[in-house]
Amino acid sequence: MKHRILRYLFSLTFVATTFSLGGCIDTIDPSSTLTAQQVKNLTSSQQSLLNGIISYVIDINSWGSSGYPTNDWGYPCQMFYREVLGADFPVYSSNYSYWPSVESGTETRFKAYYTYRYYYNFIATCNNLASVIDPATASETSKNYLGIALTYRAMAYLDIARQFEFKPTGIASLDDKATKDNIWGLTVPIVTEKTPDSEMRHNPRAPFYKMYRFILTDLDNAEKYLQGYVRSDKKMPDLSVVYGLKARLWLDMASRFDKSSSDLDKAIAAEDSTTITYDKLGIHTARECYEKARNYARLASTGYSPVTETEWLDPKTGFNTPNQAWMWCLGYSTREEIPYIYYTFTSSVTTETDWGLTRAYEAFRMIGSWLYGQIGQGDWRRYSWVSPDAAGTHDGYKQYESLMIAGHKVQNSLLDEEEWKALPAYVNTKFRPAKGNRVDTYEGQFISLPLMRVEEMKFIDIECTAHLDGVAAGVAALKSFINDYRYTDGSYQAGNATTMDEFIKELLIQKRIEFWGEGLVYFDNKRLAQQIRRKDNTNYEPNAQINSKAGYVCPWLNYFILEYETHNNVACKPNPDTSGSLTVTNQ
Repeated sequence: MKHRILRYLFSLTFVATTFSLGGCIDTIDPSSTLTAQQVKNLTSSQQSLLNGIISYVIDINSWGSSGYPTNDWGYPCQMFYREVLGADFPVYSSNYSYWPSVESGTETRFKAYYTYRYYYNFIATCNNLASVIDPATASETSKNYLGIALTYRAMAYLDIARQFEFKPTGIASLDDKATKDNIWGLTVPIVTEKTPDSEMRHNPRAPFYKMYRFILTDLDNAEKYLQGYVRSDKKMPDLSVVYGLKARLWLDMASRFDKSSSDLDKAIAAEDSTTITYDKLGIHTARECYEKARNYARLASTGYSPVTETEWLDPKTGFNTPNQAWMWCLGYSTREEIPYIYYTFTSSVTTETDWGLTRAYEAFRMIGSWLYGQIGQGDWRRYSWVSPDAAGTHDGYKQYESLMIAGHKVQNSLLDEEEWKALPAYVNTKFRPAKGNRVDTYEGQFISLPLMRVEEMKFIDIECTAHLDGVAAGVAALKSFINDYRYTDGSYQAGNATTMDEFIKELLIQKRIEFWGEGLVYFDNKRLAQQIRRKDNTNYEPNAQINSKAGYVCPWLNYFILEYETHNNVACKPNPDTSGSLTVTNQ
């Protein structure tokens, strides 16, 4: 298993480099190699390992020389991939999108190779730091570092546990194979700084209840080690982020146990297992999980407020600069972090640049036409995409080039009229180049992207409220949030939802609009077994206009585990390959 080696990716000599998150590096004889004990004793060495975690978030080409960078540009690529798998992210021209086989469902295994490798390399960087800090003897600063590493590790495992667990698809050939191979309820192998090499070849995928407890343990420890920690950079998670991840975790459990009493029984039965040493869940009902999710969402939200209309639509800082709504982010600041200008989030998603895969090659990313049609006239988020009624017209340009916000006329577009009129309908302008720099192929890419926003916590709170206090309470909370923060005329009515199914549908419509392009709604689609409906859209390419089966998880939301892993870790059972399981003609 390759990540057995990668756990030691950052050799002990690496920590003598000049990377630092603050302070001066300790004086070290450059001709000597640091011992493990020296690393434990040198805060600056630990800072270097911590910097390795932050750097790896945006690392490109995790496969190395044998890789394919167009599919392998760090965590932003994983965000992008999750968007491609949904129903709201069509491409105008697939000639330079590099993702047509995924969009058509014909080849759903290849990209997942990069996901699996990227995340386990990412986990390895977290393990590297965790391996050199003993919390029993560590300083407060070192404990803070450990808390940050455990928070990132918890995020990574929470992502891949949900991505790689195989859920029912409604397709007999796939679901029967899952039953035959006995993979229901399995997530991914757990590898920590304490996992011995002798276990690596026989490291099975953890059942969901064990994975939940493992992630919870990391977050419980992170919460302990980050008490009193004040960060200077939102790349560094603090207690609010820990609470936010706990809200995500408990919501996932709540939805699962609400749907499956047998899964709840398995989790309860495993609480006293002598083979699982992680923190206990301590719950007996799905309701308790909803309560915990809402409680942590509210704790996480403290001190934050939603993105404003001005901030969202700002042509220089819109969705590229941290603000009071962003709880956690990643970011680029040097040319060394962008070795290929085309293999980046900005190149792939941002519309207004003179370079990249969008305006240069028409690989524009659009909002699905159906979802755009659900945006109310009073919703100022609608200006993040080119309306089909405005596209290509002088009046449309005058409407979009500047907006009246709070009684003031403000710039909205970076393009001149002819450039704007050349944009196709539904193309996004949500994500802007850094400082509005559409010309410089590097300066325009020094952006930040949100890993967690307070709006997500608000939506978790609202969903849990519907389950805990009734649909009417959930509807009232959703209407209040949207009318207070997203509509200018107070006209939002939450689809007049009266049942839980109607409420969830309306809630997810708002989340799909709110988090378009941020890689978040994938998890809702899988958690709630939402149908992926591409045929409702007029702007998906014909070979991508596919609908999954209602009431089941879309097959391609179940990521494939690469053969390299299953060959080298004989206890790791693979998922069925979902490639070609849904096509335009078989529905």
